[in-house]
Amino acid sequence: MKKNISRLINEALKEDIEKGDVTSRFLFSENFTVQAVLTAKEEGVICGIEIFKKVFLSLSPSFRFRFRFKDGDVVGRNRLTAEIKGPVKEMMAGERTALNFLQHLSGIATLTREFVKKTGGRIDVYDTRKTMPLLRELEKYAVKTGGGKNHRFGLYDMVLIKENHIHACMLREKTDDRAEALYRVVKSAKEKARGRYKVEVEVENFVEARKGYLAGADIIMFDNADKSELKKFVNFLGKNRKKVIIEWSGNVGLDTMGEISRLPVDRISAGSTTHSAKSLDFSLKII
Repeated sequence: MKKNISRLINEALKEDIEKGDVTSRFLFSENFTVQAVLTAKEEGVICGIEIFKKVFLSLSPSFRFRFRFKDGDVVGRNRLTAEIKGPVKEMMAGERTALNFLQHLSGIATLTREFVKKTGGRIDVYDTRKTMPLLRELEKYAVKTGGGKNHRFGLYDMVLIKENHIHACMLREKTDDRAEALYRVVKSAKEKARGRYKVEVEVENFVEARKGYLAGADIIMFDNADKSELKKFVNFLGKNRKKVIIEWSGNVGLDTMGEISRLPVDRISAGSTTHSAKSLDFSLKII
């Protein structure tokens, strides 16, 4: 994982610097040491301190940092966050890339914290795979920093049977019975997984949820479903309620989190924690 982060930083710097920072080359004949301050321009959860440091350290090992916060802390508006000392050319070359990482990850952590607050601690908030390409590891770290939890990292670590999987199987088997097709694909996946992978299935109503449960699904995800269908399923489970994890997903936002978190589910998955997070504003100024 560390190698992937280092490669990501190198590619990000290459994108910005390419053949060289011509402005610094024209302005600074000597590479003298400068000191800069990092300031939070708005309140939020800081996240990404280590990658912020790594950006500068990949340009010069002589950089020194004094952070007044750690990842997960809430920083106030116009609050001095850190002091950085290093060579002026590398400071200028790394500034934007370092800030971009820090601002993006802090924005995700801040939004996730808001989602978690809306639940009143009643239920877990999970992320999804709706992340920017190549930034998934960092973005999911930011979700955890904000108090959320990570869903699967990719297609390789969990079976998640979604609507398109079921439709494809219906086409293959030339059937219009979606619930029965769902039952068959869940049962097949469960048998092939042999306990090595959790099997989750996306459902829209009670009938599909019941079929998924009877086929052996570990997790039933109600996606864009009617709440009454969920309640029918919970009533059907009765004393077997603890034998399956129930997840709620689809159009989950800050305005609906309070209501959703009171539903009889074990967790909520919200793609907006990563795909709709606004960056938290920071500034880096030489003093």
